[in-house]
Amino acid sequence: MQDILADLFERDLRSFEENLSNVPERLLWFAPEGVTNSAGVLTQHITGNLMFYVGAVLGGVEYQRDRNREFSNTGASADELLHGIRRASQTIPGVIRGLTNDQLTSPYPTKISFPYSTQQFLIHLYGHLSYHLGQLNYLRRIAGKVNKF
Repeated sequence: MQDILADLFERDLRSFEENLSNVPERLLWFAPEGVTNSAGVLTQHITGNLMFYVGAVLGGVEYQRDRNREFSNTGASADELLHGIRRASQTIPGVIRGLTNDQLTSPYPTKISFPYSTQQFLIHLYGHLSYHLGQLNYLRRIAGKVNKF
């Protein structure tokens, strides 16, 4: 199960990076009317979410999350955002592959909203990543159209 989950996270984090790379820098913080989060905000949120819940909690990776800043910081450059998503891409799959079967079936080791096993919570986090990847994909397409004007 570890390899399957790690492969899925690896694939979608790579896709996240590819989509982000194709958003013009001047539109990283653009959110069309009716859309709450920009490509930059989505990237900071996914990076923070995964680096905390997988990297720090499960892998012991040094990471301090500031969830409020994920949604309020609109000054990061494309390079900074790409660095963050690349760090997650290099960290998350390895942490997941390193988990034992006992760790996967045990309760997730820190307080969360539901009493999930680590495996259940990783599946939840993968769904969260996939959801925001879809949002980023649409924003990239919209930004491509806006950038033509």
